[in-house]
Amino acid sequence: MLTAALVVTVVVAAAALMTRLRMLVRVTVDRRPGHVLALGFVAWFLAVPLEIESIAMAVDRWAGWALAWTLLHVIACAGGFLTQAFYWLATSDRTDPLQRVKVASSVRRSAVLGVSALTVGLILFATRPRDVNFLSGPAGRMVTPGPVHPVAALTYIVIVSYFAYTIASFTVTSWRWAAKADLLWLRRGLRIHTVGCVFGLVFCAHVIGYQLTEAVGIIPPWPELQGDGALVALSLLPAFIGVTAPGWGPRVEGFARSLRHYRHRRRLYPLWRSLSGSVVTLDPPRSEWQDRLRLRPGQQHALVYRRVIELWDGLLALHPTMSGSVGLDGPDLAGDIDWWLEIARAVRSRPLDEVLASYQGQS
Repeated sequence: MLTAALVVTVVVAAAALMTRLRMLVRVTVDRRPGHVLALGFVAWFLAVPLEIESIAMAVDRWAGWALAWTLLHVIACAGGFLTQAFYWLATSDRTDPLQRVKVASSVRRSAVLGVSALTVGLILFATRPRDVNFLSGPAGRMVTPGPVHPVAALTYIVIVSYFAYTIASFTVTSWRWAAKADLLWLRRGLRIHTVGCVFGLVFCAHVIGYQLTEAVGIIPPWPELQGDGALVALSLLPAFIGVTAPGWGPRVEGFARSLRHYRHRRRLYPLWRSLSGSVVTLDPPRSEWQDRLRLRPGQQHALVYRRVIELWDGLLALHPTMSGSVGLDGPDLAGDIDWWLEIARAVRSRPLDEVLASYQGQS
């Protein structure tokens, strides 16, 4: 189950990366924030497979030492730094010299902290490169809980602390930016992304807490890999989905709207067939099946709009003196559709003239 979740995360990461790159191609202004985020996506995409036990064991077996652990943490820290830098670049005014200096200073400070944390961590790791705390598979502490050497635990804590710093930074920025965003799907995406960031912070707390408890001789009842892998998936899936939501969100919303228009058009078909016989219609369906098979999403709004117009034309042809509270007196497509759907439902059990009289105030 955990492996399946991580594989899904890899697939979503790849889709998110391709979405981001496609969006970059269309952007003609400052592309630097997008390029930085795309590099961050590449880092996350490369890091997640190393959480999968079979892949990590194969890498360690090939190297003869805990290479998978080293690659995972270096790549993850790089992904955290690049994502952090993206938020600083994207939320600053590039035309303001003071903001440019502030962002450059923040990026340099984070880079120095990251390089320092990785340097200290890797030096500590070099003292015990074959320690059970770093090994993959059943022989390692990630799968089989047990006591760990304090130096090995400290190695984890130093590197993961920097990782937590980067996540905390863009979690706060993402939440604040979501409150200021004017675009609906940008606001939604940032809030979804923030949820993923929170799970990322929980992941860091889990790693640090797990290492501390093992270092003092307290053995948790669950394998660290099980908790880490689940939190990685819970973090990266909403993070990738949220940060690419401005690209795919409007398309999904448009498709849902087309599906709703198709459904309304089909429900109005029997009533349209009864009322449209005395009026001229534009490209009418020759049969119910032809009407059913008009499936192109981009056409649904125009088709349902045309159906509503033809329903009004048919109504006025039969009853020239009639008008309602919607339609001719208040041109609102959504209101017209709802009104005609009520008529269509009522016509199923009552004669059409009787229904129209009750709805239009005629006797």
